[in-house]
Parts: sequence; structure tokens; C-alpha cells
Amino acid sequence: MFFNYGMSIWILAVLVLIILALAGWRQGGIMASFSFVGILFGALLAVPVGKIFHPLLPHLGAANPLVAWAMAPLCGFVLISIIFTVVGIKVSKQTEVRFKHKESELRNAMYLRLNVRLGIIVGLLNGAAYFILVSFVIYNLAYLTKQVAVAPNQPFAIRTLTQMGNDLQSAGLERTAVAVGSLPHEYYQISDLAGFLMQNPDAAGRLANYPGMTSLWQRDDMQILVTDPTLTNALAAGSSIQDILNEPSVQDFMKNKDLRNVMTDAIETNLDDLTTYLQTGKSAKYSDKIIGQWDYNVRVTLAWWRLSQSKVDANEMLALRNLWSKAYGDTTVLATGDHQLFIKNLPHFNTGTQPNQPPTIDQQNWRGDWSVDDGTNYTLHVSLNGEDKFLSATADDLRMSAKDGRTKMFFDREF
Repeated sequence: MFFNYGMSIWILAVLVLIILALAGWRQGGIMASFSFVGILFGALLAVPVGKIFHPLLPHLGAANPLVAWAMAPLCGFVLISIIFTVVGIKVSKQTEVRFKHKESELRNAMYLRLNVRLGIIVGLLNGAAYFILVSFVIYNLAYLTKQVAVAPNQPFAIRTLTQMGNDLQSAGLERTAVAVGSLPHEYYQISDLAGFLMQNPDAAGRLANYPGMTSLWQRDDMQILVTDPTLTNALAAGSSIQDILNEPSVQDFMKNKDLRNVMTDAIETNLDDLTTYLQTGKSAKYSDKIIGQWDYNVRVTLAWWRLSQSKVDANEMLALRNLWSKAYGDTTVLATGDHQLFIKNLPHFNTGTQPNQPPTIDQQNWRGDWSVDDGTNYTLHVSLNGEDKFLSATADDLRMSAKDGRTKMFFDREF
């Protein structure tokens, strides 16, 4: 029963205290005292000093940016601790030499006994300080792993860390960890976001449709990650976080610093709205009617065109409908939250050189931007191979129309 209420944390606390008390006994009070001061300064300066190591860690084997991010403060803490330890060794040696060669044997024996006993006491203080810092690390890492490590086949290290986080909470020591400090607020928000996605794999579809990030998925350097079926199946099957991180497409993404920064900026900029969108499917930040994916509506467009024609027989209408269905069947418009516009598979009709031959069709992808005129009226600007087009458009919850001169096209919102 005791094991269910934080046994691992208490075992860790006892081990740390015993090890540091023995270290203090071996080092003596002077060295242990310098070590204690080094722990305090190391904890305060670990982050700023760790920035020195951050650009170096990828060249030392920490290619994963998450590992580099976690290792940098640790390296800063170790560097400061080493500096204070070296100074402590020097002061301890000088003091030992002084009492050994310049003081009486009685005073030297008294000094050695006091130094050893003081070392044990200060060692216990060092152990307490280290345990508090370790609790801080466990609490913050477990905050992430408890949410994302939902699959049963997690690595041993992840399972152990998660269990220790649970035990830390069961023992009531999470308040001690929180009292030390906290990571940036974005860390906890991103952890909550990652946990929500791992616990609700179906929400990945909403993430793909979030207006603030849809333009990101259209980048050429994102296509390997977006179109990777293995990654999609791993997410749907609830694979472990390690399996997902080991996917080649994810590894390539993690190594691409520029792309990773773009992704991070997009998430941090929209973090609150993104979290709400994943839960409700609605975005308060991106409310323009035009935003979203639109599919070409052949039937409505053809009906509008028919109204402007005086005489069109049934056979001609049937042939035209078949032609347009084939030509515009895959035509889509994507209007993103950052005012980018993507028109895919827009047909270009090439008139045949021989009479009575149907035109050939080239599918073209246009890119551009959109702007708001007033209310539900918009101006669309797209370009391809140096050619620019400007279209006037209107949109509501279900339908969008875009007019290019006398040509008018109708689109239905894709849900």
C-alpha cells in the first residue's frame, strides 16, 4: 500500500541524502559548503549560462532540439558547480596545509574532526537542495509525459518518469517542486496541447484544418511530413511518443531548424485560439467567412452560365456539363487565416488545332492572397508564371462566388 503513495520519491530522497552526506563526509565542511553555494548559484544561473552551450550541443551529439533544449540548462548548472567545487578544493587544501604545518597537533585534530562532522551536516543540506531540484525536473517533465505517454508500450524511462511524477503528487511534494520556479507558460500550454492530441487522435484532422496553420501545410518542405502515411497511421493507432519521434519524416522535420521555427512561431502565436479550436471546432480569432477549403460547384456555376445564354440546346448542355465535370472536378480554393490563397487544379483549356476536336485541359495551381472589402465581400489576387488575376468574391457560411470579368464561379465549403 505504501508503494502506491509515493514510495519511489521517498526512496529517491533517502538515496540522495545518504549519497550527499557520504560525499560531505569525504569532502569535509569547506568543500561541501562551496558545493552548497555552487548549487544555489547554479540553480539561479543555469538558464542564462546554458545559452552558451545551446549552439554547441548539436555538434556534441544532441541533434534532437528537445534534448538540446533540456540539456543546455543542465550544462550551465554543471559548469557553475564545477567552478565552485574547484575553488572549494583549493581553499580546503590551503586550510588543511595551514593546520597541518602551522598549528599544533591538537588544533589540527580538532579541525579534522570539525571538518568531517560539518561536512556530513552540509552534505545533508546539499542532498536536500539536490532533491528539490530533481523534484522540479521530475515535476515538469512528468507534466508532459503524463499527458502524451498514453500508449501502453512506452519506453522504460518514460514509464519511470511518469510514475515518479505521480508519486511526487501522491506524496504532496509537487508544491516543493513548484516553489522552486516554473518553466515558461508556453511550455505548459504546449504540453496540454500535445496531450490533447495524443489522447484524442481524431483531433488531428482539426489541427490540419486550423485556419492559422493551413498555409503551413502547403509549403513544399512540409509535404513529406504531411503526406507520410506511416506517421498518420502511428498517430491513429496510438503509438508511443518515441515511435512517433523516430519516424524518418519527423526526424527530418526536427533537423530543419528554419521549418521548426516557423512551426513553433505559428503554434505560439495562436496557442490559446488553437486549443479552443481543437476542443470546439470554432476559431474566435479567424472569423472571416472566406477562410476555409472550398470545392468547385459545377452544377450551380453551369446554371448561372446558362442564364446568360439565349439559346443552348440539350445536347450542348450535356456535353458542356460532362466537360466541366471532368475539368473542374478537382478544383479547390483554400483561403488561410494569414490571408494567403491557394487555387488548385484550375483547368486551362487549350483549343485543339484540328476542327471538331475537344480542347485539351491543363490543371494549374495558382497562389496569391485575399483581402477584405467590406463584410462578406473580398478581393482575390492570384498569380502564375508572371500572370496576375484579380477576382471579386463573396462568401457566407456555405457558399462562395468568385467573379473574373464575365466569368463567375461558385464553390461550396468543405466540411
